[in-house]
Amino acid sequence: MEKLRVLKRGAESVIYEGYFAGIHAIFKQRIRKSYRHPELDYEINSSRTKLEARLIYTALINGINTPALLLVDPTEFLIVMEYIEGPTVKEYLDKFDGDESELIKLGKEIGEIVGKLHKIGIAHGDPTTNNFIMSDEGLFIIDFGLAKKAENIEDLAVDVHIFLRSLESAHSKYQKVVFEGFLEGYKNYVDVSKILEKVKEIRMRGRYVEERRKSNK
Repeated sequence: MEKLRVLKRGAESVIYEGYFAGIHAIFKQRIRKSYRHPELDYEINSSRTKLEARLIYTALINGINTPALLLVDPTEFLIVMEYIEGPTVKEYLDKFDGDESELIKLGKEIGEIVGKLHKIGIAHGDPTTNNFIMSDEGLFIIDFGLAKKAENIEDLAVDVHIFLRSLESAHSKYQKVVFEGFLEGYKNYVDVSKILEKVKEIRMRGRYVEERRKSNK
């Protein structure tokens, strides 16, 4: 492997860019935690690495645009994936200066990806506009670090809630039209009325907690 360049350093992992067997790649390595017992830390990081890789692979074989896996090493907590060239949806929306129809189309593509994941029982965990990349080969979803097998409808609704919140916080100008497009694509794969009902419940809970915090200050 050639010298790697650090792209992002987080609390749970470090993301590098480089080349693997001549392929432009992303290297994701989970971080050892010194406060945990070494055996427990190994078990947690190893199992999370395997789960993340398994969910990416499951998405791939079901026709969902995710980076192809190049190497998985659970003993080193390492996943190597192909590098997807292109701006994130956040970067695209930050500089957007086009027609509303483009936003509807983009929202629909995002909804289709999330819907396909939910149809096969995968909750992504962090489907923000930062985790979708617009490449020449289409729209890709990345970063399955928080992904899991969905156990109930709330796991799916949380994904939709997180996506909606990312629009509200970073792209409020385009929130309505992008989310309308999202629902148009999403409804082809899940019972959208049940999901939206649960999303509403989640958002009400969040508002209640926030109001209670304010009242206790």
